[in-house]
Amino acid sequence: MPNLKSICIPAAPLVDISAFLPLIDHPLFQRLRGRKQLGINDLVFPGAQHSRFEHALGVLGLTQQLCRLQNFSPADSKHLQAFALLHDIGHGPFSHQIEPVLASDHHQVGQQRLLEIAPALERCGLSLAELQAMLAGTHPLSPWISDRNLGTDKLDYLHRDALHIGFQGTPDIEKIQRYTLMTDAGLAIQEKYIEDAKQLQKFYSYLHQHGYLNKTALGVQRILQRAVQEELLTRDSSGSELWQMNDRQLLSWLENARSGLSRAFLRRLESRAIHRTFLALKPAGYGFVERTTGKDLVVQEWSRAALSKFSHCYQDINRLRDLEDELAADCGMQAGDILFAAMPYFTKLIPKDLRVSTGTAERDYWLLEQDKDHLRSLESDYLRTFAVRLLVIPEKRAALAAQAEAVSAILSAK
Repeated sequence: MPNLKSICIPAAPLVDISAFLPLIDHPLFQRLRGRKQLGINDLVFPGAQHSRFEHALGVLGLTQQLCRLQNFSPADSKHLQAFALLHDIGHGPFSHQIEPVLASDHHQVGQQRLLEIAPALERCGLSLAELQAMLAGTHPLSPWISDRNLGTDKLDYLHRDALHIGFQGTPDIEKIQRYTLMTDAGLAIQEKYIEDAKQLQKFYSYLHQHGYLNKTALGVQRILQRAVQEELLTRDSSGSELWQMNDRQLLSWLENARSGLSRAFLRRLESRAIHRTFLALKPAGYGFVERTTGKDLVVQEWSRAALSKFSHCYQDINRLRDLEDELAADCGMQAGDILFAAMPYFTKLIPKDLRVSTGTAERDYWLLEQDKDHLRSLESDYLRTFAVRLLVIPEKRAALAAQAEAVSAILSAK
C-alpha cells in the first residue's frame, strides 16, 4: 500500500500531499500561513481568518479531483497539482490590498519564489520551466487552474471565501468541474449545464459586490494601504522589503513606523475608529439604493461617463493620495482625514466571458455575447452597488456632510 499523507481543511475532502512534502515544508510556502486570504477584511467579516496556505491546499484538492476526471498524463497531472499548490506563492502581506503601493507585483514575485524553491521542485521530480510557464499563463494547461470562470483557483476561492464570510448559495462546484472541457478557445462549459455556469457568474458578482468590495471593507483597506504608503514615502522606499513579511510582521512594522500618520492610521484600525462615508457618488438612476436614514451622508448621482473618467484617473495610488490631501486642505482638515474608497469601474465586477460548448465546435459561443439578458442582469447588479465613496474620520463626519455639495463641485472640476 502506498505511503499516503493527507491534510484536512474545511470545505474539501482529504487533500493528498504525499508527492509535495518538500514544497509544503519549504519556509516560503509555510509563510502563506501568516497571510490571510482576505487581508484586513476580517475587521468586517470576523470569520474571514483563513489563510493563503489553506486556499492553496484547497486548490490542490480541487485539482486532484479534476485530474481524476480528465485524461491527463501522469507528468501533466503532477505539474498541474504543483501549480495549484504554488499559484499564490508570490503574494505578500495582506495580499492584494497593499500591492498597489509596492514595487513589482505578486506575479513577478512568484516567478522569483519559484527560483528560490528550485531545489525542492527537483526533489519532487518537477520541472522548473514548466511551472514558470504555468505561472506566466503561457502553458497550454494553465487555464485549468487560472481560468477566471472555471479554473480551480476561482472555484476554490468562491466556495472557501463564502464559507468563511458567512454567505450562502455557493454553486455546485463538483458538477461544474465534471462538465468543463478544453476547447480550441480555452475552457468551456457544456451547454446542458449553462444555468450552473450562469449561477457561478452571478455568485462571483455577488461575492465581489457584498464581500470583497463591501463599503466598510473598502474603507479599512484604504486606511491600511494609506498607512503603508505614508511609511514608504517617509523612508523613501519602494517597499521591496515588505514582500518577505507576513500580516503580523507588517502590522509590527507599522507600529514602529517613522511616520506619525502611519501610526495614527494603525491606531484607528485597531480601535475601529475608522473613516466613514460622508459623500457617495452613485451612477445616475441608482442613488435610491444607498441607505441614508439616520446617517450624516449625502448621496449624489453622476453620469456613468463621469464616474468612469474619475475612477480611471485615480487608479494611480500616488495621484489618489494627492487628491485626498488636497480635499482635506480645502476643507480645513489634516492630511489623512479624508480618504477615498472607490470600486473599480466594472473591472472585476463583471465576470470574464465564458465559452459554451455545444458539441459542435463551429456552433460554440460566448455566454455574455449571446445571452444579453444575463449580461444586463450582471450589469444591473453592479450599478446598484457601485459608488465612489469619500470617507472622513468619524468625529468630523457631520461637518463634512454639511460641505458635501462643495466637495462634489471640487471633484467635478478635477
